[in-house]
Amino acid sequence: MQDRYAADIGDFGKFQLLRYLFLDSSFLISQLWFMYPDETHNSDGRYINYFEKVKGFDKDLEDSFKYIIENRREVKALEDARLINNTSYFRDILEKDCNLEYRKNWFLKAYEFSKNKQIILTDSDNGIATRCDRVKKDIEILSYNSLEKKSKSGKYIFLDEIEMLFDISETLIVYHHLNRCFSHDEQIEILLQDFKNRFKKVLAIKHKPYSPRVYFFLVKEEKHYNMFLSRLKEFEENYAIHWKLFL
Repeated sequence: MQDRYAADIGDFGKFQLLRYLFLDSSFLISQLWFMYPDETHNSDGRYINYFEKVKGFDKDLEDSFKYIIENRREVKALEDARLINNTSYFRDILEKDCNLEYRKNWFLKAYEFSKNKQIILTDSDNGIATRCDRVKKDIEILSYNSLEKKSKSGKYIFLDEIEMLFDISETLIVYHHLNRCFSHDEQIEILLQDFKNRFKKVLAIKHKPYSPRVYFFLVKEEKHYNMFLSRLKEFEENYAIHWKLFL
């Protein structure tokens, strides 16, 4: 996550989804921003003229985001808007080029911060660290032992971190920004199957506008899986123009 992305179309989709699921819930939530210093090499984060496309989706969210864009475009403003109840935010900055020891120490702070929370949300800049195999048409989820070969590692979440956060949560929600490896839906299906093999009860929902992204729900208890399945189906039916559910 970077300040320059605050309140863009991706953020709107994220908070639209989370508010639909958790606005009136009693779950204790930890949001891990994976804060990364602002970059200037591309135009990412400039999709802010989208309000006609989401008109009527969530009026309070629309008003809050318009205010943030006009007055204070930074991640802290999203926190201060109190868009989701019972949510604590971890926003320690990650260095641009960090070694393995630094990365582990940063994550341990995020891990300790998230203990005793039922829902943990991860928001790494580019999502999951992966390696694409075009020949086998497969995607490998990378762990810490691949860190030396991964540039800008602070922009990703690694398998080790996903496993540790899953262990201390009731449900872990992992953000992933889709790339050009295969078609977006093929990427989701491959990663979804991998997660199912590791964590059993897993759902995924894709946010389609502009630069598509996906949220993976890694769920421990059957009752929570059924609850999320029902709510995500409702959400997809109501907002199918922007969302697609994968089971």
